[in-house]
Amino acid sequence: MVLYAKDIMKKYTNMLSEETTALEASKIMSNDHVGFVVVKDREGKPIGMVTEWDYVNKVVSKDVDPSKITMRDLMASPIISVDPKTPTDKITVMMSKNGIRRIPVIENGKLIGVITSRDIIRIFKDYMDNLSDVIARFGTF
Repeated sequence: MVLYAKDIMKKYTNMLSEETTALEASKIMSNDHVGFVVVKDREGKPIGMVTEWDYVNKVVSKDVDPSKITMRDLMASPIISVDPKTPTDKITVMMSKNGIRRIPVIENGKLIGVITSRDIIRIFKDYMDNLSDVIARFGTF
């Protein structure tokens, strides 16, 4: 059975404007219990992503005041995303190739969810559990 992006994504659609400060965004990330922010343009289209690594690399390590830097300054853009019908094997390759741990799921220009490395680990664990069950039913060879 093939799983697709829509099957494993978390339905998370919160996006912040480019003008949102790092301080404001960090409070939203904390409240939402996520380690990322999807950034939108004026029309509401997802255009970039900011992760906790961006905070460490571009704010904390450089002693920048988070109330004086915006998502525009921190975001990785263009955004790397997938369609809801993208198979998980292609998603894992994209994440690995690009060195990313989160990938937005975008349909018709709208954010409909996000897949994280935890989601990938969860489906791998489920797969391994199912495989172990099958092996146990047939006994040792």
